[in-house]
Formats: sequence, structure tokens, C-alpha cells
Amino acid sequence: MSYNEPGLGAIEFAKHFIKNMNRNDALKVTTQLLKGELHDNQDNRVKRCDYCGYWWKDNSLRNTRKTCSDGCKTSIKTLQKREQRANEFLLNPEKKEKKETLMDYYLWWLEQPFWVQEYAMIKVGWKFERPSGVSLMNYIEAKNELYGIGNRKTSKKVVNYHGNSKDEF
Repeated sequence: MSYNEPGLGAIEFAKHFIKNMNRNDALKVTTQLLKGELHDNQDNRVKRCDYCGYWWKDNSLRNTRKTCSDGCKTSIKTLQKREQRANEFLLNPEKKEKKETLMDYYLWWLEQPFWVQEYAMIKVGWKFERPSGVSLMNYIEAKNELYGIGNRKTSKKVVNYHGNSKDEF
């Protein structure tokens, strides 16, 4: 029997047997526990986990669980999915062709990225950069002339220099 890292259900089940024991005694009890000698063989709720291989007690309502914890369940499902993908590849070794999209015409990995097709650029680009009308461009230019670049109005300080009061503000 091969063992993986024990799940939480197996750890909880083992804790009941090795509670308040020193290390050497716990090692002996754990060895017996792995062989299945400590628990009652008539108890249908004590099972061996399908993933980690350790003994655990099923506390579910209908006693139908196969794994000792959610971590073991996730791991066994991952293994099943991996096996399913491998079998699918063996049955259908030809690669499925990727459906061509408009973003395939954008060469982003080059030093100067560019679009290969203008049609694709227009169809995709409008979502990110909408064209501005002439009236909006005139409005922006007028604001730049009025406030300067950055569109921040700066206060204008007028200092009167009349006679001897030039040092006072």
C-alpha cells in the first residue's frame, strides 16, 4: 500500500489513539494503526482513504464518502482529470486548431508592436480608444490656450510697486 501525505480526517482519527502519549509509544501505536489492528473491524464507518491510504472515520450522514478530507478529494479529482486528459489525447492525438481571432493580427511581442490588418485594428481598437469629434478637439485646444498645458488654472498675483511699499506684499 502506498501512502501520500495524510489528510485532516486521518490525522483526527489517529489523534484519538495517540492522545497523551510520548513519542516512542505513539510510534508503536501508529504502526499498528497503519496495519489496521487498532480499530474495530466491524465498524463500517472506519475506512481507508482512496487518496492518502490512511485509516479514518466517516462521520457523514449516509457513510458514502471515499476520502478523509476535502484536500484528499481535490487531489483525487485532480488525478482523475489528468488521467482523463491523457486518455483523450491518446484517442485524439491531432491537435485541435485554434479558432482565429482578430487579436491574432496584433504583433505585441515586437519592439514596436503593430497591427497586421487595419480592419482588425479598427474592430478591436474602438473598444479601448474611441475617436473624438472635431468639436471636442476644439474645446480641448481652447482650454489649453486659456489655462496652459495640464488644464490647471493658476492664480495670477498682481503686486503693486508704488514708491516705498515695494517690499510689502
